Amino acid sequence: MKTLMKLWGGFMKKFIFFITITITPFLAFSEEEKGGIEEVIVTAERQASSIQDTALSITAFDSTLIESLNLRNQEDLQNYIPATTIQPYDISIRGIGRMFRALGGDPGVGTYVDGAYSVDFGIASTDNGLYDVERIEILRGPQGTLYGRNSIGGAVNFITTKPSQDFSAEVRTLVGSYGMAEGYGFINGGLTENLSARLIVVNRSRDGVIKDLGAGEDLDSYEDENYTLALRWENENHTFDIRGNERSYGRIISSAQGAGLLTTSEYGGNVRRNDLMVHGYRPVDPEVKCSSLTDRTVANCATPGYEIFTFNHKGLTRYGQFLVPGVDPALFAGTGVSPNFAFGYDSDILAATMLGDGKSIPSLDGDDLVTSTNGYNDEYFDHQAGTINYTWDVQDNLTLKYIGSYTDYLYTRITDDDRTGNPTYDEQFHAMQENENWQNEIQVFWDITDNWSFVGGLFEYHEEIDQDLDFFNPNGDARYSQPANYGATAVAAAGEDASRQVQMLTAVAVYGGENPTIPAFPTTTGPYTARDTGCGIASLLGAAPVPDFSDPALTQVCIISGPWDGENAVLRNGPNPSPGTTFVWQTENKTDAYAVYFQTEYQINDTWAITLGGSYSEDEKIAEENLVQYNEVELTAANLFAFNQATGALDENGKPTGNEIIRFKGIPYSRSFHRAMYREFEESNYRVNIDYSPTDNALWYLSVTTGHRAGGFNLGYFSAFPSYDSEEVTSYELGHKGSYLDNTLQINASTYQYVYENIHGQFESQSFLGGVSTSVIGYPEAETKGFELEAIYMPEPNWILGGNYSYTDARFSEEVVDAFGNRGVIEVNNPNAPGSLYSIKERERPINGVRMERIPENKMSVYSNYTQELTDGSIDYLVGLSWTDEIIWSDAALPMHTSPAFSRVDMKATWTNNEGDLEVMFFINNVFDKIGVRNMSTDDETQGFLVSVVPTLPRMGGISFTKKFGAY
Repeated sequence: MKTLMKLWGGFMKKFIFFITITITPFLAFSEEEKGGIEEVIVTAERQASSIQDTALSITAFDSTLIESLNLRNQEDLQNYIPATTIQPYDISIRGIGRMFRALGGDPGVGTYVDGAYSVDFGIASTDNGLYDVERIEILRGPQGTLYGRNSIGGAVNFITTKPSQDFSAEVRTLVGSYGMAEGYGFINGGLTENLSARLIVVNRSRDGVIKDLGAGEDLDSYEDENYTLALRWENENHTFDIRGNERSYGRIISSAQGAGLLTTSEYGGNVRRNDLMVHGYRPVDPEVKCSSLTDRTVANCATPGYEIFTFNHKGLTRYGQFLVPGVDPALFAGTGVSPNFAFGYDSDILAATMLGDGKSIPSLDGDDLVTSTNGYNDEYFDHQAGTINYTWDVQDNLTLKYIGSYTDYLYTRITDDDRTGNPTYDEQFHAMQENENWQNEIQVFWDITDNWSFVGGLFEYHEEIDQDLDFFNPNGDARYSQPANYGATAVAAAGEDASRQVQMLTAVAVYGGENPTIPAFPTTTGPYTARDTGCGIASLLGAAPVPDFSDPALTQVCIISGPWDGENAVLRNGPNPSPGTTFVWQTENKTDAYAVYFQTEYQINDTWAITLGGSYSEDEKIAEENLVQYNEVELTAANLFAFNQATGALDENGKPTGNEIIRFKGIPYSRSFHRAMYREFEESNYRVNIDYSPTDNALWYLSVTTGHRAGGFNLGYFSAFPSYDSEEVTSYELGHKGSYLDNTLQINASTYQYVYENIHGQFESQSFLGGVSTSVIGYPEAETKGFELEAIYMPEPNWILGGNYSYTDARFSEEVVDAFGNRGVIEVNNPNAPGSLYSIKERERPINGVRMERIPENKMSVYSNYTQELTDGSIDYLVGLSWTDEIIWSDAALPMHTSPAFSRVDMKATWTNNEGDLEVMFFINNVFDKIGVRNMSTDDETQGFLVSVVPTLPRMGGISFTKKFGAY
């Protein structure tokens, strides 16, 4: 309550200040005005109204503005939306979106296509290259009382152009930089007196824009093909719309498993090490020397000939040396068994692909778009969707509407996870996802009286997602593709005819390791071995009082281990043949969601109105995760060296023999996990809004709105925390919308404050497996304060100026404390505090007061569109400028995880003939070739704290020709 009162006090101060600075310059122009800027009709509140009469923070692009601004992709769209960032697959508004991409949760911003909920913003926002779209609406703030699938951060509506009786058609071609070749077209018209149809065909392609110095094609290309058929049947009281599409999309993807192939840092510097066989440090005392490369009889002795590094974290000085492969166990992470994938690779290529000084993400331009891969960078999805909208005008004051949709798509990708073109050590990430979902929604629109209206709805949504993912080595690294050698000593002790399982267990006994959990399987385990066999041996549900085993959402927990007999068809999910699979997880997630909602508005008099809304929703989620991993039983340094000697991997001096694989941690084995989960979520939300309209051209509104995002599951990691609770937000917003100067000036502004609770964040937490694991845990609270301004000015009929500015101060306002008592987040990706040298407690980083991820504090854009009349037509000139402030990409908010501000300037000229049926457009996007960051990934000590980013597009230009026919 104290927090709410504090926020409300600050809110009212802003209220008074906001009123003073906003309306004073225009009080003289508040009389009724006509003409000027064209009215934009939106359906943000599920029925048509002018954007200036809609008491929401909303940015809308109608078809004319989409064409004028040359909006054709996510980056184009992002530049002109306040307080918003768009990642390749997700969108964040006012600091609320999705901080991570993982199965088991929901997006924070709802996406709707023709009123139907779409689970994937990435597909909807790239559909048809935003061609033949009637309108795009971006609603900022929670939208739970009018949208069945609650949207805690906001909603994005894509409204497509509907068929009509009048014949019309269009053909458009576009060619440009990087081999860009795109074709668009539609044909529209009546089939019968009541039935009309619209067929849209789009084919788009472009070469890569990121140069690959390795074996692959240049990255970030695309080939996109989409066929859409829309039908409309209507008479006096009934309108029936049906739309279906078949889309196939492929590209040479520029993202690794996390995000990004452009490397900006390793070990906190700008040198990618190719001299280390394995990453990581071990603690040493500089005053104590080891007698040899393999001698560890004195604790923390320094290895001769190895550099000693000094660290100072939180005033704690520690010293470390790089690991001696096969001698010093890699004990600092859950597995710690992967090699350095850059080992032995070309140092010139590594230097050419490391950008900046490694201390921070540098400012980039188009010449910096260079990387190196093995050429496994393919993304593809096949998408089919159908939507039905049926409207029945029962009587003049009552309308019923039905919305139904079905979506089915298959998504696959292979990405170069190691971010090198090294053929010796190579790791690829493969993903395959099948998504099937359907929904039904019934809405009622009732004008109870002339002053009182009601909107209500019932909604159901069903979704099933199956996801298979794995890491594999296409070159068949013998470390994984061949059966593990358990050493002559252990094999002899086990007996000549002993099974592989007995050999493994004997090796563990001989070299002093701890047996794997339930080591009962005779051969290499597969992803379903724990489910199909392990559960019959032992159920571990409730076996330990930690969330891994005792979370209330869990219904089954099983683990089983076996020897490592080499990769086989059971494990392989990558493209055949693909030996060397090391980690497979196969997950399934089912959601059944139901909601009921309403919103009613009462017009008290000509000046005042009040709106009340509410919603109730239920989400039922069922999931299971099945995974298998290559791992190694941890050994002491002396025993690890002895084991690698026994297998013939190291000689008596600790030098590699080249005859056998060096094991970095201990004795190889396979381990299969299975967890099943079930959970229900019930939430209710409300909205209270007061409208004040002193004139016909000015609207003030004050609202309090709540929203939520259902909780979910941590799937695919065997996370320390299997499930997480729902998010909640309370939004206080004051807004103004006004038209001035004979309707040649529109000013829309808002100021808001959020109390945002149990924020879904993905970070590292202590794990029962040892070290840390990736989990989604709710950050207790954040407070967001912001201001947004959008303006359009028409100084003369053929000239329009527009722009927007947003300020967003989104900060965590309470400390997070996990189930183990750790306060703050654990800095697993901080190269200045390695996990091998500092404890989990010492790596705690408080987040109270830290800015949130993925939202720039300041953001702005301006544009000028001028029309020059000619004897044979007209030319429209557009100049657009956008600027985005720095963005934090990790919860720890380290400088090397913060991207700098960037800007973009676009120019366009379009000639249109006098008849309006022929257009020629020339454009240059990103004139000054400035590159921003769209996403970032960081690795921990197992891969040298590598940092990589996803860039925005470089400068590119082109020309398009459009020919129109019929009633255009």
